[in-house]
Amino acid sequence: MVRGSRLASRINNLVGVVAPRAALKRDVAIAKRNLLSGAMNSYRGAARGPRGADFRLNSHDAIEASRADRARLSWISRDMLRNNPRVVKAATAMVNGVVGHGINMSVRAHDPKDESTPAKVEQLLRRHLKTRDIDADGRLDIAGLQELIFRTIILSGEVLIRRRMRFSSDGFSLPFQIQVLEPDFLADTIDGPLPNGNLAIQGIEFDKIGRRVAYHLYEAHPGSRRANLRIKRIPAENIIHPFDIQRPGQVRGVSWFAPVITLLHDIDSYQDNQVKRQEIAALFAAVLRSETTSDDLKQELGRISSGAILTIGADEEMDFTNPPSVDGYEDFMRGTDRTIAAALGLTYEGFTGDYSKVNYTSGKMGRTDTDPNMLRWQKNIMLAQVCKPLNGWIKEAIRDVADIATDSYDIIWTPPRRPLVDPTRDIPAFERARRAGFKSRRGIIREMGEDPEAVETEIEQEQKWADDAGLSFSSDAAIPPRAPGK
Repeated sequence: MVRGSRLASRINNLVGVVAPRAALKRDVAIAKRNLLSGAMNSYRGAARGPRGADFRLNSHDAIEASRADRARLSWISRDMLRNNPRVVKAATAMVNGVVGHGINMSVRAHDPKDESTPAKVEQLLRRHLKTRDIDADGRLDIAGLQELIFRTIILSGEVLIRRRMRFSSDGFSLPFQIQVLEPDFLADTIDGPLPNGNLAIQGIEFDKIGRRVAYHLYEAHPGSRRANLRIKRIPAENIIHPFDIQRPGQVRGVSWFAPVITLLHDIDSYQDNQVKRQEIAALFAAVLRSETTSDDLKQELGRISSGAILTIGADEEMDFTNPPSVDGYEDFMRGTDRTIAAALGLTYEGFTGDYSKVNYTSGKMGRTDTDPNMLRWQKNIMLAQVCKPLNGWIKEAIRDVADIATDSYDIIWTPPRRPLVDPTRDIPAFERARRAGFKSRRGIIREMGEDPEAVETEIEQEQKWADDAGLSFSSDAAIPPRAPGK
């Protein structure tokens, strides 16, 4: 670079002898070029040299950046769920952390004196949502559907939840069911301006101010035998479309395994090859050299197997390979698994099940990294994008069948608690935090995945029963004594 600048300067000096104005223009142009080159190389990562050749420069917005690859990534992720044990473990770990045994519902009336409304609503919820009646396929209750919804989001990046209205003659406690659909149902061919003046983006219809007004869905999964590719326009009020929003303006989701999908495939192939290598190395066979020549031997050599006796002719020789030992295998696998776990928001131990080098302190430190991920997924995806819209469907249905005003009560969803690392240490820590005023008792109950009011009601009923029965327990020491029956 320096040599080139010196040569340009010498040439310019020669030009300046016969054409000063031309030399001046050359000097200005060279100065501008050097200034621009210096600005472009201020950041090493933006350099145009060989080291930056592998970077993929994509200036597209959030919609166009994933348009060509989103479906393919979801298909590969689903295939890996069938065949790659690491994907199975990762998806299960994330589902268990976010949904667990289910995000529980509780009802709270706006009027504290109103006890009948919560009782009626909870009865309808138990009959419909906590049974298989809520599932349009008749297989799962609301907890099972939550697990299916979140697992689909992990693999495909998004999911469609469709409300299917039902008649009272269908015999359900509430006149609707929900159907969980893979994003393949969205008709990508519906894309661009529509005759009604709205805009469609990959099957999603937006009005003039950017609100989602409809979804264009295939009547059957395009990959099924009964696919007919007929498209139906479904109003947006009957569709819930949750996904992890990573960029402003994002319309659809991308598989969470996208950053590590090639690494997952390569590490699985590598491990499989190492298993094959060890299998071959473990084979032990004997060679019997006979007086018979190879031409007279009519039987084929066949496949070498452990314990086999192979017969060869006197004019033949057989050499066995000596496969090398697998050096550094464990360290390599552990380092790669750490990279994959970190990209997915999991701890290495939770991802691999390897707790051989974990103590209480390191376990808590790992949880401080992953628990915020679980809480964010619970709050921003399952609660905000799934449970809150579902509340609207539930309240509409209850209003229609029980004539209960939608603004007279709230449905509160409580995610499951994260398992304690060591209850003998964590529970006393909760107690000390409450005594010091850092946490409320109700806040701790919520952290444990329970509804505070439900717990308090159960404690009150239990205490009354014990008093009426004249029973006492060692745990009653912390409870002020009360008169019998009070």
